[in-house]
Amino acid sequence: MGGLSESLLNHGPVKVFTYEFPNSNLYDNKSKMNIERIKGIKLFRKYRKANLVNNFINENSNIRSVLTDHWKSLELLNKEHLNKSKTICLLHSKEINHEKGSSLNKRLIKSTDKANFIIANSNFTKELAIKVGINSSKIKVIFPGIPKPKVLEDKFKNEAESIFKDAFPKIITVARLEKRKSHDKVLMAIKNL
Repeated sequence: MGGLSESLLNHGPVKVFTYEFPNSNLYDNKSKMNIERIKGIKLFRKYRKANLVNNFINENSNIRSVLTDHWKSLELLNKEHLNKSKTICLLHSKEINHEKGSSLNKRLIKSTDKANFIIANSNFTKELAIKVGINSSKIKVIFPGIPKPKVLEDKFKNEAESIFKDAFPKIITVARLEKRKSHDKVLMAIKNL
């Protein structure tokens, strides 16, 4: 979410409401974004955050869009306030995998119905969202971007070459080692080649 927010600065001012964490001021001081940190007991923070966001939207008529990183961030926001601009909600598969008809699923559907656009980070997430009852006409898939690669110093290239030498194939992943990522199937397929 941080990278997306930083990119949005190219299109105008960005106001961020987020929770405080240790040393968050170090990040905030370097950022060009207007960041408001919510402190306090975890149980009450989501209500304080929603209250601050609702007030901000209500008091500012020039907001072009509201972007949330989770359906729970939309849950307590006032629908009338959200109707003043476009609302975008990001989805990740681990946060929406609730049994259809369960109380969490009903909350998920009610929250995502407030959004104009729902951004899934993969086709897997899109299909899961449709399966659990999220309005398919609102879902768009945008694959996560990556920052422009840094130029590597020769010493790091040489170190990598000395580690891997003539190893073949070289498999590198930045994915979490989870069953649904199917690393085991990839390794078996390579073995069978």
